[in-house]
Amino acid sequence: MNKLYPIVIAVILFLGTSIITSIGSPTMKPSGDITLPPSFSVNMSFRDAIQSRCSVRTFTDDPIGDDILSTILWTAYGYRDDGSRTILGINDHSSIIYVFREDGTYTYNPFNHSLMLFSEEDLRNTVNPNHHAPIQLGLVWNQSMNREGNISVIEMGAIGQNIYFITKALGLGTVTAAQADFDKIGLPDNQIGRIIMPIGYPDEPPILEYYPNLISTFPRLQNSTVNITTVIKNRIEEESYTGDVSKQELSQLIWASYGYSYFIDITHSSTNHVERHRTVPSAVSVYPLDMYIITESAIFRYVPHILNLNPYSPNPLYNPNWKFPIISFLFPIRLGDYRAEIAQASSQPGIDSAPLIIIPVLSTTTLYSQWYWYFEAGASSHNVMLEATLLDLHAGIEKPDDLTLIQSTLRLRRNSLPIIIIPVGE
Repeated sequence: MNKLYPIVIAVILFLGTSIITSIGSPTMKPSGDITLPPSFSVNMSFRDAIQSRCSVRTFTDDPIGDDILSTILWTAYGYRDDGSRTILGINDHSSIIYVFREDGTYTYNPFNHSLMLFSEEDLRNTVNPNHHAPIQLGLVWNQSMNREGNISVIEMGAIGQNIYFITKALGLGTVTAAQADFDKIGLPDNQIGRIIMPIGYPDEPPILEYYPNLISTFPRLQNSTVNITTVIKNRIEEESYTGDVSKQELSQLIWASYGYSYFIDITHSSTNHVERHRTVPSAVSVYPLDMYIITESAIFRYVPHILNLNPYSPNPLYNPNWKFPIISFLFPIRLGDYRAEIAQASSQPGIDSAPLIIIPVLSTTTLYSQWYWYFEAGASSHNVMLEATLLDLHAGIEKPDDLTLIQSTLRLRRNSLPIIIIPVGE
């Protein structure tokens, strides 16, 4: 019996060493997980990306490499060098990105920039049978992180905009789809699927022609060569807002929030073709938001086009597909400084010194599911934050705590809903 002791001890030491090595090894990961290559910078300027943002609904079967997928995922929801994320976390970063590929379904882990295996099945056509694409990205709400469902979709709107911008820069295309079959893929009980974004090379690439034909009280947009990656990396997160906003800066910030492109689309695609794209997408192209502008001198409503796409707006002239001219202006609501009232009604009283405050307002609360429009407002606010970065300013997102006070201050109709508050300043 004594002769067996050395053998038993040797086996225990061997197993113990193996366990310790496995725990300590930084390269050890569950079978099926994928470590993504580093992301890379793109050359397209942010200004060109936001102007040429459009939805693509049909794709080729050409595969998308891991280096390109890596850049898309980092841009959408990754960590920057300063430890913050590529989008502002208004809802404690409660989103999860599911990656549906031919070789299986994964979740994106932004902490170590990797894909974690969820299922070995190809669930692309299961989750989104309406758009066949090499990759489908699913935006899912993690209720364990935050219980505010509508607010979580604001975060997804920012993620979606980054996906639009980076896919455009990489020669790819995408579209925002809300009718996804997340129930069929077996999500955990604490997760709710909201948005699916197919990604691939356009089967019919958009053809855009510069044709501003603008009649406006605003100065024209100034060109900028700063690329998308740089703008996303340099976005500033601050909670105080001071200084002034020039008329040129005001023009560009408001346009970024909800304006029309200076390009017309001459593709003549048979799938949901529009002549002029907007700076943000909208569910079934409704565009039911109105942007209210608060400055030191007055409150205005932004009219991006006198022939407004929004039939629910206070003064609509509805035309669903007007090519030219684009007539935009600020419609005065009240004269005077009402920033203190907006600050009082918000979750951050310190915004009363912001030179500019933008409030996306849902024109009617009876239109479809309201969470759609929180996504749209999130996309709009993210545009403002990135545009502010280009102008050496910064912007944020605040929650409206007192809806009644905001409604009375902005002189809104009873069924209008202020969604978020976007302060801008130095």
